[in-house]
Amino acid sequence: MSDSTPDAPITYEDIVYDSYVRNRQGSHPSKQLKKPEAFSFEPGDQKLIREADFFFLGTVTGAGWPYVQHRGGPAGFVHFIGPTTIAWAELEGNNQFVTTGNVDRDGRVALFFVNYQTRTRVKVFGNAHVVEGKDDPELMKTVRDLGDREIRSRGSRVMVVEVTAADRNCTKYIHPRWTKVEMDEHINLYRADIAELKEEKAQLQSENDELRARIAELEHR
Repeated sequence: MSDSTPDAPITYEDIVYDSYVRNRQGSHPSKQLKKPEAFSFEPGDQKLIREADFFFLGTVTGAGWPYVQHRGGPAGFVHFIGPTTIAWAELEGNNQFVTTGNVDRDGRVALFFVNYQTRTRVKVFGNAHVVEGKDDPELMKTVRDLGDREIRSRGSRVMVVEVTAADRNCTKYIHPRWTKVEMDEHINLYRADIAELKEEKAQLQSENDELRARIAELEHR
Protein backbone atom coordinates (compact mmCIF):
# COMPACT_ATOMS: atom_id res chain seq x y z
CA MET A 1 0.00 0.00 0.00
CA SER A 2 1.41 3.39 -0.94
CA ASP A 3 2.51 5.72 1.82
CA SER A 4 2.38 8.77 -0.43
CA THR A 5 0.32 11.74 0.75
CA PRO A 6 -1.44 14.50 -1.19
CA ASP A 7 1.56 16.72 -0.39
CA ALA A 8 4.10 14.19 -1.67
CA PRO A 9 4.47 13.34 -5.37
CA ILE A 10 3.81 9.77 -6.44
CA THR A 11 7.07 7.96 -7.06
CA TYR A 12 8.17 4.92 -9.03
CA GLU A 13 8.31 2.99 -5.76
CA ASP A 14 4.72 3.93 -4.93
CA ILE A 15 3.58 2.56 -8.27
CA VAL A 16 5.46 -0.74 -8.44
CA TYR A 17 6.45 -1.80 -4.91
CA ASP A 18 3.34 -2.90 -3.03
CA SER A 19 3.32 -5.32 -0.09
CA TYR A 20 3.22 -8.38 -2.39
CA VAL A 21 6.28 -7.22 -4.30
CA ARG A 22 8.11 -6.42 -1.08
CA ASN A 23 7.23 -9.86 0.23
CA ARG A 24 8.72 -11.46 -2.89
CA GLN A 25 11.84 -9.35 -2.50
CA GLY A 26 12.19 -10.78 0.99
CA SER A 27 15.79 -10.62 2.15
CA HIS A 28 16.84 -9.15 -1.19
CA PRO A 29 15.01 -5.83 -1.27
CA SER A 30 15.40 -3.51 -4.21
CA LYS A 31 18.11 -0.92 -3.89
CA GLN A 32 15.65 1.70 -5.13
CA LEU A 33 15.28 4.45 -2.57
CA LYS A 34 12.14 6.47 -2.11
CA LYS A 35 12.47 9.88 -3.75
CA PRO A 36 10.14 12.43 -2.18
CA GLU A 37 11.05 15.18 -4.65
CA ALA A 38 9.04 15.88 -7.77
CA PHE A 39 9.91 13.70 -10.74
CA SER A 40 12.34 14.88 -13.39
CA PHE A 41 14.02 12.99 -16.21
CA GLU A 42 17.68 12.06 -16.10
CA PRO A 43 19.54 13.48 -19.14
CA GLY A 44 20.50 10.00 -20.33
CA ASP A 45 16.89 8.84 -20.18
CA GLN A 46 15.77 11.87 -22.14
CA LYS A 47 18.39 11.12 -24.79
CA LEU A 48 17.29 7.49 -25.11
CA ILE A 49 13.66 8.53 -25.54
CA ARG A 50 14.45 11.33 -28.00
CA GLU A 51 16.49 8.97 -30.20
CA ALA A 52 14.08 6.01 -30.03
CA ASP A 53 12.48 4.68 -33.20
CA PHE A 54 10.14 2.38 -31.28
CA PHE A 55 8.82 1.60 -27.83
CA PHE A 56 6.17 -0.59 -26.18
CA LEU A 57 3.02 0.98 -24.75
CA GLY A 58 0.93 -0.64 -22.03
CA THR A 59 -2.64 0.40 -21.22
CA VAL A 60 -5.44 -1.01 -19.04
CA THR A 61 -8.45 -2.68 -20.67
CA GLY A 62 -12.01 -2.33 -19.42
CA ALA A 63 -11.71 -5.88 -18.07
CA GLY A 64 -8.72 -4.82 -15.99
CA TRP A 65 -6.11 -6.65 -18.08
CA PRO A 66 -2.85 -5.15 -19.32
CA TYR A 67 -2.75 -4.45 -23.06
CA VAL A 68 0.61 -3.90 -24.76
CA GLN A 69 1.17 -2.40 -28.19
CA HIS A 70 4.18 -1.47 -30.27
CA ARG A 71 4.70 2.12 -31.34
CA GLY A 72 7.28 2.92 -34.00
CA GLY A 73 8.41 5.62 -36.36
CA PRO A 74 11.52 7.42 -37.54
CA ALA A 75 14.09 8.14 -34.85
CA GLY A 76 12.93 11.22 -32.98
CA PHE A 77 9.21 10.62 -33.40
CA VAL A 78 8.70 10.86 -29.63
CA HIS A 79 8.82 14.51 -28.61
CA PHE A 80 9.32 16.28 -25.30
CA ILE A 81 6.74 19.05 -25.26
CA GLY A 82 7.51 19.84 -21.64
CA PRO A 83 10.09 18.82 -19.00
CA THR A 84 8.03 15.75 -18.05
CA THR A 85 5.54 15.62 -20.94
CA ILE A 86 6.05 13.50 -24.04
CA ALA A 87 3.92 13.17 -27.15
CA TRP A 88 3.84 11.47 -30.52
CA ALA A 89 1.57 11.24 -33.53
CA GLU A 90 -0.78 8.26 -33.43
CA LEU A 91 -0.45 6.91 -36.96
CA GLU A 92 -3.10 4.85 -38.69
CA GLY A 93 -3.03 1.14 -37.91
CA ASN A 94 -5.63 -1.62 -37.91
CA ASN A 95 -8.44 0.70 -36.72
CA GLN A 96 -9.22 -1.39 -33.64
CA PHE A 97 -8.52 1.64 -31.41
CA VAL A 98 -7.93 -0.56 -28.36
CA THR A 99 -5.09 1.58 -27.01
CA THR A 100 -6.81 4.92 -27.60
CA GLY A 101 -10.09 3.56 -26.23
CA ASN A 102 -8.32 2.30 -23.12
CA VAL A 103 -6.73 5.71 -22.62
CA ASP A 104 -10.09 7.43 -23.03
CA ARG A 105 -11.38 5.42 -20.05
CA ASP A 106 -8.22 5.07 -17.93
CA GLY A 107 -5.24 7.25 -18.74
CA ARG A 108 -2.70 5.22 -16.79
CA VAL A 109 0.02 3.97 -19.12
CA ALA A 110 3.42 2.29 -18.98
CA LEU A 111 6.02 2.81 -21.69
CA PHE A 112 9.09 0.66 -22.23
CA PHE A 113 12.00 2.09 -24.21
CA VAL A 114 15.00 -0.07 -25.01
CA ASN A 115 18.19 0.57 -26.97
CA TYR A 116 19.63 -2.80 -27.95
CA GLN A 117 22.93 -1.36 -29.16
CA THR A 118 23.77 0.20 -25.78
CA ARG A 119 21.80 -2.41 -23.80
CA THR A 120 19.86 0.26 -21.92
CA ARG A 121 16.18 0.52 -21.11
CA VAL A 122 13.86 3.02 -19.49
CA LYS A 123 10.47 2.26 -17.93
CA VAL A 124 8.04 5.17 -17.85
CA PHE A 125 4.74 5.56 -16.00
CA GLY A 126 2.31 8.36 -16.67
CA ASN A 127 -1.19 9.55 -17.43
CA ALA A 128 -2.11 9.84 -21.08
CA HIS A 129 -4.78 11.63 -23.04
CA VAL A 130 -5.60 11.85 -26.72
CA VAL A 131 -5.66 15.14 -28.60
CA GLU A 132 -7.42 15.26 -31.96
CA GLY A 133 -5.27 16.93 -34.59
CA LYS A 134 -8.11 19.14 -35.76
CA ASP A 135 -8.44 20.51 -32.23
CA ASP A 136 -4.74 21.39 -31.93
CA PRO A 137 -3.10 21.62 -35.37
CA GLU A 138 0.02 23.25 -33.88
CA LEU A 139 0.61 20.26 -31.63
CA MET A 140 0.13 17.92 -34.57
CA LYS A 141 2.65 19.97 -36.55
CA THR A 142 5.11 19.78 -33.66
CA VAL A 143 5.00 15.98 -33.31
CA ARG A 144 5.38 15.54 -37.07
CA ASP A 145 8.46 17.75 -37.19
CA LEU A 146 11.76 15.84 -37.18
CA GLY A 147 13.92 18.87 -37.84
CA ASP A 148 15.27 17.96 -41.26
CA ARG A 149 12.06 16.30 -42.44
CA GLU A 150 8.43 15.69 -41.54
CA ILE A 151 6.42 12.57 -40.72
CA ARG A 152 3.95 12.25 -43.56
CA SER A 153 2.27 8.96 -42.64
CA ARG A 154 -1.45 9.23 -42.02
CA GLY A 155 -2.58 10.04 -38.51
CA SER A 156 -5.22 12.36 -37.11
CA ARG A 157 -4.48 12.43 -33.38
CA VAL A 158 -1.70 12.90 -30.85
CA MET A 159 -1.02 10.90 -27.70
CA VAL A 160 0.22 13.05 -24.84
CA VAL A 161 1.68 11.55 -21.65
CA GLU A 162 2.22 13.45 -18.44
CA VAL A 163 5.02 11.39 -16.92
CA THR A 164 4.76 10.47 -13.24
CA ALA A 165 7.85 8.31 -12.79
CA ALA A 166 10.61 6.57 -14.72
CA ASP A 167 13.35 4.11 -13.94
CA ARG A 168 16.42 2.73 -15.68
CA ASN A 169 17.81 -0.48 -14.29
CA CYS A 170 19.36 -3.86 -15.01
CA THR A 171 20.85 -4.39 -18.48
CA LYS A 172 21.28 -8.10 -17.85
CA TYR A 173 20.05 -10.36 -20.66
CA ILE A 174 19.51 -7.50 -23.11
CA HIS A 175 21.27 -8.89 -26.17
CA PRO A 176 22.83 -6.33 -28.52
CA ARG A 177 21.04 -5.98 -31.85
CA TRP A 178 21.60 -3.67 -34.78
CA THR A 179 19.32 -2.40 -37.52
CA LYS A 180 20.03 -2.98 -41.21
CA VAL A 181 21.02 0.67 -41.59
CA GLU A 182 23.49 0.41 -38.73
CA MET A 183 24.91 -2.85 -40.09
CA ASP A 184 25.27 -1.30 -43.55
CA GLU A 185 27.15 1.63 -42.02
CA HIS A 186 29.61 -0.73 -40.33
CA ILE A 187 29.97 -2.88 -43.45
CA ASN A 188 30.60 0.20 -45.58
CA LEU A 189 33.38 1.25 -43.21
CA TYR A 190 34.99 -2.18 -43.60
CA ARG A 191 34.56 -1.97 -47.35
CA ALA A 192 36.26 1.44 -47.38
CA ASP A 193 39.14 0.04 -45.30
CA ILE A 194 39.48 -2.93 -47.66
CA ALA A 195 39.48 -0.65 -50.71
CA GLU A 196 42.17 1.52 -49.11
CA LEU A 197 44.29 -1.53 -48.27
CA LYS A 198 43.95 -2.83 -51.84
CA GLU A 199 45.07 0.54 -53.16
CA GLU A 200 48.06 0.54 -50.81
CA LYS A 201 48.88 -3.02 -51.85
CA ALA A 202 48.75 -2.09 -55.52
CA GLN A 203 51.01 0.91 -54.86
CA LEU A 204 53.50 -1.23 -52.93
CA GLN A 205 53.40 -3.88 -55.66
CA SER A 206 54.15 -1.23 -58.26
CA GLU A 207 57.06 0.12 -56.22
CA ASN A 208 58.32 -3.42 -55.66
CA ASP A 209 58.21 -4.16 -59.41
CA GLU A 210 60.15 -0.95 -60.08
CA LEU A 211 62.79 -1.93 -57.52
CA ARG A 212 63.11 -5.44 -59.01
CA ALA A 213 63.54 -3.95 -62.46
CA ARG A 214 66.17 -1.54 -61.17
CA ILE A 215 68.05 -4.35 -59.39
CA ALA A 216 67.97 -6.49 -62.54
CA GLU A 217 69.30 -3.55 -64.56
CA LEU A 218 72.18 -3.03 -62.13
CA GLU A 219 73.05 -6.75 -62.12
CA HIS A 220 73.49 -6.76 -65.91
CA ARG A 221 75.88 -3.85 -66.04
